[in-house]
Amino acid sequence: MKKPKAFKFLCILSVLLFVAAFSKTGMTQVEGDDVVIGKSLTIKSKIFNAEMPVLISVPQGYDTSSTKYAVLYDLASWQFAYDYGAVDYLAIGMFIPNMIIVGAPPLQRGYVPTPFEERGEELSGADLSIKFLKEELIPFVEKNYRTNKFRILYGHSINGLFTMYTLFNYPDLFSAYIAGSPWFQNNDQYWLKNIERMAKVRKVDDKFLFMTVGKEEDELTLDTYKELEKWMNDNPITGLTWKSAWVEGNHGSMVGRNIYDGLQFIFSGWRPSRELIRNADLDQIKKYVKTHQEKWAKYGFDEYSILPERMVNSLGYFLLGQKEFDKAVEIFAFNVERFPKSFNAHDSLAEGYMMMGDKEKAIKYYKMAVELNPNDTPYAKRVLKGSKDKLRELGVEK
Repeated sequence: MKKPKAFKFLCILSVLLFVAAFSKTGMTQVEGDDVVIGKSLTIKSKIFNAEMPVLISVPQGYDTSSTKYAVLYDLASWQFAYDYGAVDYLAIGMFIPNMIIVGAPPLQRGYVPTPFEERGEELSGADLSIKFLKEELIPFVEKNYRTNKFRILYGHSINGLFTMYTLFNYPDLFSAYIAGSPWFQNNDQYWLKNIERMAKVRKVDDKFLFMTVGKEEDELTLDTYKELEKWMNDNPITGLTWKSAWVEGNHGSMVGRNIYDGLQFIFSGWRPSRELIRNADLDQIKKYVKTHQEKWAKYGFDEYSILPERMVNSLGYFLLGQKEFDKAVEIFAFNVERFPKSFNAHDSLAEGYMMMGDKEKAIKYYKMAVELNPNDTPYAKRVLKGSKDKLRELGVEK
């Protein structure tokens, strides 16, 4: 099957986003490690009778944990780098949970719903693409990666229309929807004029919707969006928590804001309070995790999603900086207990004991950190070198 030029361009662009700035084979031949934010692969689609390109990124620490992750499905692979940056930054700050990111194939016109008058017995347009998501892409991801039940669909522009169409017709396929400047003016505002027929579902089971428009978009886009907002307000969907936001920027420049603001809206209240973190009271931390887990358990979030390894690790280092060594070691030991296969958790506990002056335990946990370290990523290599350097400093050759 011959691929159109636009498709080839998107694939090339995606590859460049991954490694262009950091490639060891660049013109200057500067030594260093590649910075990899995901992988490109293909899946065989019987629905489209083609090999479909997919981009996938897993969170840091995925291989050393048993956590099941939420999945963000983005309908535009060229936005993959935006998604990775936003998710990584917000997860580090504990505003959202870590998640797997999937860049869906560029289906061109496949994200446009077929007008009602043109529909036949065979599925076409958006409905055929939804069939692909439901029967092929989502099952592939959930078979090959550790996922929970929380799925997010993100689409911008015509893909934003597809996102709204999916919510209105197949709401249970995803838990949350982010629609950036949804293109309801498509086909002479056909979908705005036919929104009553399009929005079949009037009740959903605890879903989220975040939809946006850029303040500097053209007049037709803004007028159409105002009508969409009005219809949404006048026709509430039971069980839907939603928000409409007018953001700075034009139709293209708002893309980064869509995902950044949308994820924070969906997971509003996810971040623990500053007091809880600063006090570092393990009993209170465990109580917080239990209470929070009860809220999100229906989606499959476990305690390791709610309180990830690196968040606890950061707290331990904060306490080390405050010279509260006993508390720091207690926190690091708590992390090792929760993540027994993590080389980083063991390395941090070793450092806590070293700063505390307990040489014997420091050696014990540095050795364990070395044994657990797979030495397979730039970060793992840096930690491994640090663990070995510390062992030599402690008089142990390793």
